[in-house]
Amino acid sequence: MLKLLLLMVLILSLACSSGVEDSSSKPVQPMAAAEAAPAKEPEPAADPLPAKKTEELKVEFSVIDALGNKVSFDSVPSRIATISPSATEILYKAGGTSVIRDRASRYPAEVNSLPSVGSSYDPSIEDLVAQNPDLVIIEALTQSRFIGQLQQLGLKVFAIKIETIDDLYKSLTNVGTILGDTGYAESVVDVIKQDLVTYGTGAEGKTALMLIGDQDQNLYAATKKSYTGLIASLAGLENAAGDAEDSGPYPGFALMSTEQILRANPDMIFTITPAPEPAPRLSQSLGFIPPFKGLKAMQTNKVIESDVVIFLNSPGPRIVDAVAFMKENF
Repeated sequence: MLKLLLLMVLILSLACSSGVEDSSSKPVQPMAAAEAAPAKEPEPAADPLPAKKTEELKVEFSVIDALGNKVSFDSVPSRIATISPSATEILYKAGGTSVIRDRASRYPAEVNSLPSVGSSYDPSIEDLVAQNPDLVIIEALTQSRFIGQLQQLGLKVFAIKIETIDDLYKSLTNVGTILGDTGYAESVVDVIKQDLVTYGTGAEGKTALMLIGDQDQNLYAATKKSYTGLIASLAGLENAAGDAEDSGPYPGFALMSTEQILRANPDMIFTITPAPEPAPRLSQSLGFIPPFKGLKAMQTNKVIESDVVIFLNSPGPRIVDAVAFMKENF
């Protein structure tokens, strides 16, 4: 009986061991870590001002020029050409720059490194077109004849003029608008106005003639309507040429005989010599005309040579310098 029980225990042991895997016979495998879900990319924050595309920066606008022409723009010009001293000085004073200049444009100094189209009266259109300008600024009174030719070549043209002080202010603000910064141009105008108030005093009761001569020794006086006459008016001087009208080769100047000058007998004479040195200055030449020795201006040493550029050739923002020069010589 005992043998039978031992046999049954042995059989049961073998049966159990055959159904159970011996864990010591295999290396223990580490429990596989659960596969991590990919990290979710954060949503980009919404941009309150979406990036502007180049074509969206274009702003259409139009400006009326000095000839009454409506000039339209679909963007701010980036390659502006000026072919007169007045246009060049207006553009730079308003905060712009030019890609080319005429031969007489010498201010500001940085323009001297620009390529030149030659004379403002007969500019090289070929050289101008070669600069690929998207706007050409001209002087209305002397260069309007170029508009048709330039437009036929596909160039946009804007005219300025400076006959009055309001013309100067309008030219500056118009160009400022074209440059996309009217506010800056208006601030420039405000400074000019204040300077003219400062320099336009102290001449009360004083009379003056502004004289220029030709190669035949004829003398011409600036009229009240001329740019040179405007300078004298802003300085507070009375124009001794009275209501004389244009006559002779110089626009804005009237021929005056020796007798007319003697009758005018101004307190001051401002002379302009178009010819460059070493040509004699008109202020010196007047002293060799015997009748003029009795003029009040001669006797008080008030015959003053003036800069032909700012008094005649380059109407523009430097009118302040011309007025200041006159005041310095009261």
